[in-house]
Formats: sequence, structure tokens, C-alpha cells
Amino acid sequence: MPTIRTFALTLALALVAQATTAAAADSRSQDIKRHAPAGITDAFYACVDKAGSDTNAAANCLTDEHARQDKRLNTTYKNLLSKLAPKAKDQLIHAERAWLKFQEANGSLESSVYGGEAVGNLQATENAIFRICERANALDDYLFVVNLQ
Repeated sequence: MPTIRTFALTLALALVAQATTAAAADSRSQDIKRHAPAGITDAFYACVDKAGSDTNAAANCLTDEHARQDKRLNTTYKNLLSKLAPKAKDQLIHAERAWLKFQEANGSLESSVYGGEAVGNLQATENAIFRICERANALDDYLFVVNLQ
């Protein structure tokens, strides 16, 4: 007759196996979504899933998303700038220049950390895209507040 200890061990092993199977079933885009900021496009996630393990295709997905996020950031920045009073405009310009310097410095650091291998370059590019998206999100929030005034 099985003891409670045997039953608990069997249950624990079954739960671990189920969790491992569920994790393995996650798509690449689901893995990315876990740490991606809001605002990353569905087109990017679909592209990544389609690319699978093809490094060149994944790089193309990142390039396309970078362009989309950069366009989004620039559009939001221009819209916000057009609605601000002169002092606030100067502050936004100053803040954006500082952010660009940070983006450049952080990119250099990541290149050193990740190295020049393809996987490292892909990770550094993904990180840069996420930072652009986060900045666009912040500017969207400011624009929302300005539009309420």
C-alpha cells in the first residue's frame, strides 16, 4: 500500500513534469512578452514566432520593430513638443538629449557585455528596442496629461 510520502513524491514529480512541458510549449514570443514593455507590436511577436531559430530572420524582426518603435517615439515626441509651453519645451528637449546619451552609453556597455556574437547582438538590439518603447510609453503618458490640461 502506497504511503503518503510515496504519493507526495509522485505528485511532486508529476507537477514538475507538467511545468517543464508547459514551459517547453511556450513560443519564443511568449518568452519575450514576459519581460517586454507594453507597446511592443503584435507584428513583432508574429515575426519572431515565424523566424523560429533562424538568426537572420530574427534580426530582420528586430530591425523592423526598431523602426516601428523609433517612429512611434519620434511622433509622440513631436506631438508632445507642439503642446508644451516654452519652458517645458526646453525641459523636454534637454531630457530627450540626456536620454539619447544614456541610450548610446548603455548600447556601448551592452556591446562589451554581450560581445560580438550573433546572439549577443540580437539581445543588445532587443534591449535597445525595449528602452525605446519604454521611452515612447513615458512620452505617451506625458502627452496624455498635457491633453487633459
